[in-house]
Amino acid sequence: MGLWKFRSKVTYAGLEDLASQWASNPSYLQLYTRGGAKDQIVLGFIYRAEPGADEIAAYEEYFETTSDTLKRQFGNDLIGWDVSVIVKSIKDERV
Repeated sequence: MGLWKFRSKVTYAGLEDLASQWASNPSYLQLYTRGGAKDQIVLGFIYRAEPGADEIAAYEEYFETTSDTLKRQFGNDLIGWDVSVIVKSIKDERV
């Protein structure tokens, strides 16, 4: 689960296009865009590793592959992330 953070000159439409591409991957359980601190825009996600996978190894592979791809695509407009493999859901109420 995490957030990819971008400068505000990256458009919501651009991130929504990217999220639409990622949505074809069944490992993504949730994708969304939202505003962030200091005029950032954010692409948020929940990503599930393959059943039986080593979660730490899957996280490392996901992070390295995805961050490299985003750095190449957005350069310095990718300004950060907040990604963690340790997630405990307390409440999950579907709207």
